[in-house]
Amino acid sequence: MLSFAAYKRSFGSLIGLVNENKELTEKQSKTKEGKNNLKVLNKEIAAIDNVIGKEGQNKEAVQQDLVAFISAYKGVSVYMLESIHGYSNDNYKIYTNVIDVTGGINELMKLSYDAEKKVDFSRLINLDFYIAKKDNNTNTLHLKMIFQNYEKNK
Repeated sequence: MLSFAAYKRSFGSLIGLVNENKELTEKQSKTKEGKNNLKVLNKEIAAIDNVIGKEGQNKEAVQQDLVAFISAYKGVSVYMLESIHGYSNDNYKIYTNVIDVTGGINELMKLSYDAEKKVDFSRLINLDFYIAKKDNNTNTLHLKMIFQNYEKNK
């Protein structure tokens, strides 16, 4: 009976404290792993933003910025500007801007290259060069550019 009382008074508490210490150590290591995972996720989000454009921008402002960017090029004119197309799923809203421009081949190539490299508020996802007959004898070179940007559903 004396050994049972001694076990309850000293060893029982000690074993409980050792088990609690083990659980807290495991929780602490999981918390540290979570912080590291958070850093990795932030880097991945930054990489995705770099690939598909910055998020959280007003869709009309993005379209105006695209038109201003294109209008800065000499020898290039905006032929047609389609309305903003939107798509939404459970996590994201995706906005698509389609801009058709005309000009010479060198100007359109420079514009497309600069749009790919310099535009960071939206991503250029498609280019389509085509020729349209303006009159019976003159051909006009067109470049149809499709830009997309996204925002998270809140």
